[in-house]
Amino acid sequence: MITGQDRLIWRLASVPALVAAILLTVVAAVVELLGMPGADLLWTVAAPVWLAPLAVWAIEGLAGRRVDASLLAMPVVGAALLVHQHEVGAAIGVLAVFGRMIEIRAWRMATRQLAAIKVAEQDTKIATGDRIRVVTGEAVPADGRLLADAVLDEAPLSGDPIAVLRRKGESVRSGAINAGDPVELIATVPANEGTWAAMARLAGRAVSDRAEPGRRADRAAVVFLPLSVLISGVIWFVTRDSLAAFAALAVAAPGPILLARPLSLLAGVNRAARQGVVMGDAGILDHLARTRVGVVDSAGVVTLGALSVTEVVAAPGRLTNDVLALAASVQQYRPDPLAGAVVRAAKAAGVRDRTRTSKVIVTETQPEVTADWVKVAQARASLDGAGLAWVIVDGQPAGALLVRDEVRPEAAESLRKLRSAGIKRLVLVTRGRLNDPEDVGVLLGVDELWTGCGTADKVERVREERRKGRTLMVGDDPAVGAADVGVALSGRGTCVADMIIADGMVARLADAITTARRSRIIAVITTLSGLLLVAGAMGLSALGWFAPIVAVLLRSVIDVAMVAGALRALNPVRPKAQLPGPVPDHLRPVRLAVRKAADELSSGMTPQAQRSVLRAYHLISDHVVPLQRTGEIERQVRRLGAHLARPDAQVEDVRATLYGLNAVLSEGLISHPASLQRMQDPR
Repeated sequence: MITGQDRLIWRLASVPALVAAILLTVVAAVVELLGMPGADLLWTVAAPVWLAPLAVWAIEGLAGRRVDASLLAMPVVGAALLVHQHEVGAAIGVLAVFGRMIEIRAWRMATRQLAAIKVAEQDTKIATGDRIRVVTGEAVPADGRLLADAVLDEAPLSGDPIAVLRRKGESVRSGAINAGDPVELIATVPANEGTWAAMARLAGRAVSDRAEPGRRADRAAVVFLPLSVLISGVIWFVTRDSLAAFAALAVAAPGPILLARPLSLLAGVNRAARQGVVMGDAGILDHLARTRVGVVDSAGVVTLGALSVTEVVAAPGRLTNDVLALAASVQQYRPDPLAGAVVRAAKAAGVRDRTRTSKVIVTETQPEVTADWVKVAQARASLDGAGLAWVIVDGQPAGALLVRDEVRPEAAESLRKLRSAGIKRLVLVTRGRLNDPEDVGVLLGVDELWTGCGTADKVERVREERRKGRTLMVGDDPAVGAADVGVALSGRGTCVADMIIADGMVARLADAITTARRSRIIAVITTLSGLLLVAGAMGLSALGWFAPIVAVLLRSVIDVAMVAGALRALNPVRPKAQLPGPVPDHLRPVRLAVRKAADELSSGMTPQAQRSVLRAYHLISDHVVPLQRTGEIERQVRRLGAHLARPDAQVEDVRATLYGLNAVLSEGLISHPASLQRMQDPR
């Protein structure tokens, strides 16, 4: 493998020969046009001079373990000398230079976004827990948690050119641009493990490495060139027409046609990077286009992967806001997930920072007390499926925070998009165990659920899935390396992953799969059409329809057309036109069932009321939860199910939960599944 310095030396060595060849060709053309004597001599000298720069470029390519187009042009120039078509040989040299320029330009266009990501990589020495100040217009250098509200331009990550407001305590990813006032944040991972650093590493691989599609094109060129020479020899042997055989060779010599496939795939990689998904090379895009099995890790995909405080329980004599303020005062500068949850909850509740005069500790260890409020906190945590963080002040428990990893609002929509993008089999894997059916309500359309899986279990299961078809796995677990295509959600997972979703939104993976399939189709169509055109031109040349110079020009037109066709993969997919129209209220039967159940509870938990509550519960569980767009529905339904499972359920609690469900259903944030259209009005 040659180095950058060696490549520069080779290119400098080709300059004198290239200048001489161009000058001789220009002078010969001028003399020919003016009708002056000596043009034949100049063409005779110019044609072999072109072999020198072509040979230098060919050797440079071979030293870099690739087949350069110059190597493919040399036999054609040599054949031109044999048949005494010196002006055609010089023209081939000129067109080879232009073809090289077009190829370089095309590769740069296909990798523009990737190169920009690679160049923007920052070399910073930021460690976990460091406090960072980001001024206006500066990129966030490391993944972290905000210490104040910030306006960020996340276009480098998501491709969406819209500034967003991020609140104090929210997590931000490196690479976002500060579009507001200077802001401070706490680094949650080292800079070299952040999202932007991972994107830069993958983009660097995509730009510099010669992926499998490129190597396949090289192998095809090695076969195609001798085959072209053989076909030309057969034409000469049959027709005894050396000019017809040479014209066929000039048309058949491989060039950009064989590069159409890798160029299309690399353009697709660049297009995916604009969509917020960065891949390591074009070969990954090729594998992604053929995936049929998707394994999704629940952490970060179905759940947010970040804790949130759902409720605060205060000890007698204390206020919930005081408990939250005390917890936030000791957690705001810590980089762990619990600290971020506490700070966000304090911000949402409007709790201001306050000076501490007591020793405050936030711990997950349960205090050794049996007070009634402690039992209440434990019961509520059990009801909501949440964990408990205890706030200890001067050695005494002052309150408890109910924390849990919330279901992502867009989880169900993301899984449906993966299915619509062509994933035939979807598997969800989680480290924990889901005992409540409502916990997996968002998994509609998932073919299988794996629970209680550690990394080793995931690796074995993924290997089994690979026997069923080409498999991708999404998540930050090291097990993604066992799949055909490993997809990371953050910089932590890219040590073994092949690609990363810059902002962690799995829906963007569905867009990338669509881009991959489209790029692969463009590559196949462009390559096959180019080969058909070349085959047709060879046949016509063998029949003597094209003079050698016309054949060379025709081949140049075909090459330009193939490059332009391959670069169509850079264009966005045209959205399907949809006619606007009124949206019917298919949720009305569900809302009426919920209201009816709540109203009947006014007389207590009578058998009739219990049947109404169960009906409302099953309607929401079966028809609404799987297609929800808000985590509030899932949480309320889980709470209602927990109430119904308890023999001592409090009627007021059940009715309050039903009213809460009715309020969320009335907000219009829930998908309208077709199954609801066929439901009968429960009245």
